[in-house]
Amino acid sequence: MRLCILPLAMLLMTGMSLAAGDAAVVELTKQAREGSERALQSLQELAAKDDVLALHHLGMLHLSGTAVPQSDKRAAELFRRAAEKGHAPSAHNLAVILERAPDELRDPPAAVRWYRRAAEQGYARSQANLGYLLSEGIGTERDFSEARKWLEKAAEKGQRRGQYLLGMLYLEGRGVERDEAKAVALIRSAAERNEREAQLRLALVLQTGRGVEKNEEQALEWLRKSAQQRLPEAQYLLAVVHAQGLHGVRRDAKVAADWFRRSARQGYAPAQYALGQAYQFGYGVPKDPEQALGWIAEAEKNGHPEAIEAMKHFHEQRSRAAE
Repeated sequence: MRLCILPLAMLLMTGMSLAAGDAAVVELTKQAREGSERALQSLQELAAKDDVLALHHLGMLHLSGTAVPQSDKRAAELFRRAAEKGHAPSAHNLAVILERAPDELRDPPAAVRWYRRAAEQGYARSQANLGYLLSEGIGTERDFSEARKWLEKAAEKGQRRGQYLLGMLYLEGRGVERDEAKAVALIRSAAERNEREAQLRLALVLQTGRGVEKNEEQALEWLRKSAQQRLPEAQYLLAVVHAQGLHGVRRDAKVAADWFRRSARQGYAPAQYALGQAYQFGYGVPKDPEQALGWIAEAEKNGHPEAIEAMKHFHEQRSRAAE
């Protein structure tokens, strides 16, 4: 799991001003990232004394595995200690781990609590994420009214994910009266600020003309931007564009296979199945039955219906051949 470095909060250090304390911890962290064991030790000593900013930055190091062993569990422990002292960025990071961790750390109800704590402190990213969980009923009862409240707070601060999610509520008419024009304006604002999901959604509405004048050229431009930011669904759809020669794009099997591969490597089942088929029939890549079977099997694991049928047929054929 990777998180961006978050805004810094206060650090209380004996004999130092607040600004000096902040700067000291930032410099120690920078040196630790560059390999200084002495700086890392100093940072760890400050964290042992419950200095909030040191706890936060040491948590970030464990999250990325830089200068220390990678450990979501250790990062969560450090973020929790800082969050309990009122550090909103740490509360947010802790909530992200609890929401998205693939193992025993995952605890959506706890994620909601920590997002709420940071959101109530005015932390816009937590306001957006809390709004999302409330709108989807993840870790809590679905509550569109409260979801909209938090998303509006985040959007008012210009928080791009908040803008996108609020736009989706208006686009789909969930908990609010459907307003496609307002939805597109919010989604476009988020897309222009590099929110990759908003870029994909803007591409789709421009393609269909929903709430905006249809423009396939702009749709393709936004789809590329989203794919270049590694959104698996966007990468898959861009591959389809190249595979089928859509929207004025020349058919190119090699380019299509490359985008299928990028998406497949991120675990996106439709792309895994498509890449398997590409290897099966030699579309944009050399024919390779082993690669084909491997990717289709991955798609099967991720619940892709056609891959499930294909693997069932494969196993039946193998059983008959063995008889």
